[in-house]
Amino acid sequence: MSLVVADANEKAAASLCEQLEHLGFEAISAADLKLAQSICAHAEPQMVVCCSYDWAEQLAGAHRRIPIVLARPEAPDAQLLTQALRSGLADVWTLPMTDELVRQRVNDTFERYASAATQAERRLSQYVADLQRDQRAGRYIQMGMLPPNPMAIDRYRIQHRIVPSLMLSGDFVDYFRITDRHFVVYVADVSGHGASSAFVTVLLKNFSRRLRREYRPTMLSRPGEILEWINRELLEQNIDKHVAMILAVVDVQADRAAVVNAGHFPPVIRVRGSGAQFVEQKGKPLGLFDAVDYEPEVLDLGFGESLVIFSDGVLEAYPDESLAQKETRLLEAARAAGSIDGVWNALGLDAEVDVPDDMTCLILRLES
Repeated sequence: MSLVVADANEKAAASLCEQLEHLGFEAISAADLKLAQSICAHAEPQMVVCCSYDWAEQLAGAHRRIPIVLARPEAPDAQLLTQALRSGLADVWTLPMTDELVRQRVNDTFERYASAATQAERRLSQYVADLQRDQRAGRYIQMGMLPPNPMAIDRYRIQHRIVPSLMLSGDFVDYFRITDRHFVVYVADVSGHGASSAFVTVLLKNFSRRLRREYRPTMLSRPGEILEWINRELLEQNIDKHVAMILAVVDVQADRAAVVNAGHFPPVIRVRGSGAQFVEQKGKPLGLFDAVDYEPEVLDLGFGESLVIFSDGVLEAYPDESLAQKETRLLEAARAAGSIDGVWNALGLDAEVDVPDDMTCLILRLES
């Protein structure tokens, strides 16, 4: 067992070190507080015996995993013992002590700290296990909220892939009929990561269900009204999160998609034949501003055409490339929009890759 004796009195420190070494302990002398702090930070001794209360208090505050003992030539009074306990000191010795008593106090203190550390590790392990179990349950629930993949609505085929950066994702997709003639499709990217962002996806799923029951006919041609409604709902929830979203209302009789963008980047990609281009739109993210307005881009779709939407997490998978290079990569991958696997292969991404942000892709294709 290694101990540090911190004492400005070198003679007294040498005497205590000699006694500790005689008892079979490894003892190092530190003649000033700075040296004692450096030894604690780098050598991680198993105990420090300090002959100054001020030194002991500072060391105890900075190195809580190391037992710090105050050793004094005078017997401590009740006030000092109470103060030492509150400061986090492990013990108070009155020097000199017999070899037998020194050995006993060192061993008792070390065993007490070792036992406390073991209990703390057990509590931490249990906490981590509980957290992982809860996150697995949350992931199961979140996956259950996603729509069928792939899914056909009349002649339209929709498929998606979400690769979370953590067990829970802040990205979310949904698509569903709203009338016999119209269906809605959207990709949402909630700010942040983890459980708090995943909670907002639950709210979004609730909006999807409500929209089917409470939509207004004007929303079918002006889907910006849907985003305005979601924006009001998020502001009323008073949560410290905002949402970037691309939403489209598709008319299956006219083969027309009305697309709106609430601060989502990259924008939707339109794929026709061998060509692909971004559909540039402006709009404020949801949940930040009272006054918002979203103008739709109306796209007439032909057989074999696709709309491809990526979340910005896909861009984060290429940290060494410029934005222009990343955009070119997305356009090239979107041309493989026959399947999600084709897009992912074109991007050179492994579905199991570790990523700094959630990655999502959704493909809407009008089958010929």
